[in-house]
Formats: sequence, structure tokens, C-alpha cells
Amino acid sequence: TPRQTPPCLHIGRRRLAQRNSSGLLLLAMDDWKAAFGEEWDAVVLGTGMKECLLSGLLSVAGKKVLHLDRNDYYGGASASLDINQLFEKFQAGAPPSEAELGKLRDWAVDMVPKFIMAGGQLVKVLIHTKTANYMEFKAVDGSYCYRAPKARSSGEFGRVHKVPLTPKEALSSSMLSMLEKGRMGKFTMWVASIDCGKPEGFFEDGSFRDMPYWTRVGMTGRKKMPLTQWNGDQFFKDWGLEAGTIEFLTHVCALYRDESWRSAPALEVVSRMQLYLESRTRFAGMTSPYLYPLFGLGELPQAFARLAAVHGGTYMLNRDLDGSPVFGPNDLSLEYAEDGTVAGVVNHDGEEAVVARTKTVVGDPSYFAGKTKPTGSVVRAIALLDAPLAEMEKDGASSCQVIFPAAQCGRCNDLYLFLCSNAHKVAPVGKYVAFLSTKVEGPTQGMSNEQIAHRELAAGLALFTRPGAPMPLHLFYDAYPTYAPLTNGTKDRVFISESFDATSHFETAINDVLDMYQRITGETLNLDALAAAASAEQ
Repeated sequence: TPRQTPPCLHIGRRRLAQRNSSGLLLLAMDDWKAAFGEEWDAVVLGTGMKECLLSGLLSVAGKKVLHLDRNDYYGGASASLDINQLFEKFQAGAPPSEAELGKLRDWAVDMVPKFIMAGGQLVKVLIHTKTANYMEFKAVDGSYCYRAPKARSSGEFGRVHKVPLTPKEALSSSMLSMLEKGRMGKFTMWVASIDCGKPEGFFEDGSFRDMPYWTRVGMTGRKKMPLTQWNGDQFFKDWGLEAGTIEFLTHVCALYRDESWRSAPALEVVSRMQLYLESRTRFAGMTSPYLYPLFGLGELPQAFARLAAVHGGTYMLNRDLDGSPVFGPNDLSLEYAEDGTVAGVVNHDGEEAVVARTKTVVGDPSYFAGKTKPTGSVVRAIALLDAPLAEMEKDGASSCQVIFPAAQCGRCNDLYLFLCSNAHKVAPVGKYVAFLSTKVEGPTQGMSNEQIAHRELAAGLALFTRPGAPMPLHLFYDAYPTYAPLTNGTKDRVFISESFDATSHFETAINDVLDMYQRITGETLNLDALAAAASAEQ
């Protein structure tokens, strides 16, 4: 569970009327039934990052929100666990030892480890909502890319290459030939220079001559680039880059986790590469495009919980003031009106059913049996280390991401290695926590999580078994199914988020949140304008 409860309302079976440490007046309630007895604009189920973000955004928009969780802690699937909870969750046998692991209180292990793109949507939401005021962030030190050995059958481990930061590092990198480095340099400069929102092929009145296009300088003059008509394959064929360069650009820079870039619109591919470049220079001193909050990602749902509380949101964890649960694991259900739209959330309190009236329900898939479909599975290995990777040590990095492009591992989906340390306040001094994750591709029936991980994560796990590698002090394995809603929720007003995927960043998650917000409210958040206005106020 997160280390500290956010300053928002907890409803139990006693009367509450007090101010918290931030001076926020807590709503007086005789008991939780009083909250259920009110009418709400929205009831949110689950306190995962997506649900807390939506609760905060809806509260900022003036909605009256009741937020429930069947757990007695914040974070749901995206919580940060302390070391004792981690050992308990994975049934590690003997309790954690301070002699082996350092100060036990300093561990905070994320269950959904993801970096934040510094120029991405989540940062804009943090700025717009001023939630960043509740948190501290630190840049991730390095970004790396894995390349397999030429002869995979030799048993030789591949190489982990640092993504170059400067022209000098680019020239010294062995990932590309000198000739290809020149082509890559021209390509990168072109990507950084164009405005994806302003094609060149239009008249002053805004009508298009033929089709929207952009241009680049070719061998015989300026050449049209119809990015809205081309797919990724056509786009890269026009540039004539080598296969290894294209793989690096699409998987490490554009962050595609598979080969879907080939059929994706070329404009999308370019936009994603621009996000990488913009994130890399978003804040002073950045040495990668990624940010990570101090004390782990469990801070995110707590920060958005604070935001909702400041704007009148009411939170109810499954914990009474005396620590006892308020409702059981299967006590919450939905009630519908005659027209098929949701009418409330029901808590079956023993013999009595108590209904929180609302016309909008939001939640994660675990609350809606029968209303979701499976989309696959994610497998993850969690390693507690007492030394960094050799490549990190060489560069003086305390945190990093390593991307294993699928083709380099003989797979269809990329592997992601995420590693951080005491620099981000998630481990004791001299200790590190590493996460390796990917989408499960093979059958899993009858297999343990460890067996699944060793099959799916083999290339990444080899980082810890190669000569001179840091042997994990402890290694845990996790696998879980992912779900998506059967419908978009606009008909019955039940809006369900998608499970977190295997990607190592939050862009897919925040896009799901923004899409849900539009469906819930009928309004689109212009995050660029809102973030700019919020920055101007500060």
C-alpha cells in the first residue's frame, strides 16, 4: 500500500467533521450509508491511476464524484508495494532481511512500472490539474537498445547500446555504419523541423490543392511527402534507410511495441518520433525522454485523489475507522433504469441493499464481470539487485530503460526493462529494482508464472546471467490477463477502462483516459491549451 494516505475524505461508520493537514474541510457523515444516500454525478470504482485521474478531471470540471474501492488502500493494480507486501504477494517464504536488502522501509516496488514521457499527455494533465504540485519527479538517466548477436545459436549474449545524446556519442556508436549515420542525421533533422499540424500543400483559404503533403529536399529538388496518404512502410521506403535503422526509429524512438508501424499512417509515425525528441529536451538537463516520480508510481493515484478531494470529491476505501472492512469483495453491483442506463451502485450490506444513485459509473475491468473481453496477458519479472547493469555503471546512470525490439529476440512483441534505484527513492542506497515485461505470445495452460517468464522474457533475463552480470538478490514472477470493455459505454453510461498493457510508458494509458473523458462528458480536453494556460498562471 502507499506509505501515506492522501488528505481526502474516508467515510466509516462514525461521524467525521474535521480539517486535514492541508486545511481541507472534511465532509461530515454519520456513516457510509449517508454517502450512498446522496445523488452523484458519477461514481468511480477502483483507485487505480486511470480511475483516480478521471475522478480528478471530473471533479475539476465541477462534477460531484463518489469514489469507491474494494481495497483498503489506494492504487489498485498500479499501487506501489513495500518490501513486506511484495514478499507476501509472491509468497517468498522467509521474510525480507535488512542485512541482505538494506533499510526495508526504503523499498517501493511498482506493480505497473511505467515511465512518463516528459513531453507526453500525462505531463500536460499534471500541469493542467496542478497535480504536479503534489509530487516530485526526476529524469531517468539513460535509454538503451538491445541488439542480438549475429549468430544467436552460439549462446553469445547480444549488446546493449546507449541511445546517443550528442553528435559525438552518435559518431562513436557502433549501432550504425558511418554512411548510415549521415542518412540518419538528415532524417532526424527533417522529423524535428516539420510541423505535423501544418501541411504545405494548401491554398490560403485552407483548401487543399490535391492532398495535404509535406516536403523534403531530395536529389532533384523538393519532394512531396503525403504523410496522410502513406503508411509507415511507404514512408521509410521513400527515405531508403537500412532495416536496423528503421527498427531503432520505430521501436526505440516511436515506441511501437510490434510491427504495427508498417500499416500505421505515416503522420502518426512521425508524430511519435517527434514526441520522443521533444521529451528529450522538455526540461533542462534531461538525458533521456523519461520522467519518474520519487517514491514510485503509487504517488500518481494518490496525487489525483488529492486533486479530487480539493474539488469536492468523496473517497471511500474499504476500511472503517477501526480498520474493519465496509463491504465484501462481491458486495458492489450495478442497478439499471428501465431504459437500460445505469441508475446506481448497490452495496449489499448483509440483508440490506444500499444504493448510491448516479447516472454515470466509471471503473476498472475487475468490477464489471460480463462487460469485458480478454485482450491477452502480460508477464513480468521483478528483480531486486545490489548492483546496476554494467552499461549503466559505465555511464554513471542510476536509472534506465532498455528496449529489446521483438525481432532481436525472435518474438512479435518487444521486451521492456525498467530499472531504478535510491535516486528515485524506491530502493535503499546501493540497491536497485528492475522490471522486465512483455506481452505473452504462447499458450500458458498448466504453466507457472516462472515458466511463462523464462519462455517469454528469455532475452532480458539473460542480462542477469551473462558473465559479470549483477545476480538478483530476489527474483519474482508475475503474469496477469488484460481486458477491454465490450462497448464504449455511451449507451448504458458504464465506462470501463482498459487494463494496463506491457509498454514501459503511460502514453497508451493516458490516451485511454482522455478517450473515456470525451465519452463521459461529450467534451474533448485540449491539453496543449490547458497546460499552457496553467503554466502561464504559475
